[in-house]
Amino acid sequence: MSSGELGISELADAAGLSRRAVRFYVQQGLLPPPNGKGRGSHYDAVHLGRLKKILELQQAGHSLDAIRRILDGQPVEIPKSSARRAPRAMLSAELWTRLRLMEGVELHFDTARHNPEVEKLMALREFVREVFGQDQDE
Repeated sequence: MSSGELGISELADAAGLSRRAVRFYVQQGLLPPPNGKGRGSHYDAVHLGRLKKILELQQAGHSLDAIRRILDGQPVEIPKSSARRAPRAMLSAELWTRLRLMEGVELHFDTARHNPEVEKLMALREFVREVFGQDQDE
């Protein structure tokens, strides 16, 4: 493809989205369909700018219906929660361990930050059972 033309993967990567999300926005009428047909279809800077605007409006708390109206030049109310809403955090992977201490009580901890010794976890389990009044054999 010539410069300025983006395939769906390139557009999705540039916007920080999946290809599926790009197709969804096209299907919903929020993003114009690609230029051209079939294997020759492509996106351009206009598509990327529109995607970035959609994401910005979503982070501000607007629904897809409100975003559609905004993009069509119609007025909408500012979401009440937008002033308090923090920007979405980037995805991160964490490995959490779930340890059942007794029926109805679990301990969850991030193993990247905490790696307690097994003996200490066993002692913690016994302490929790004692606090909740459970027999040790249950």
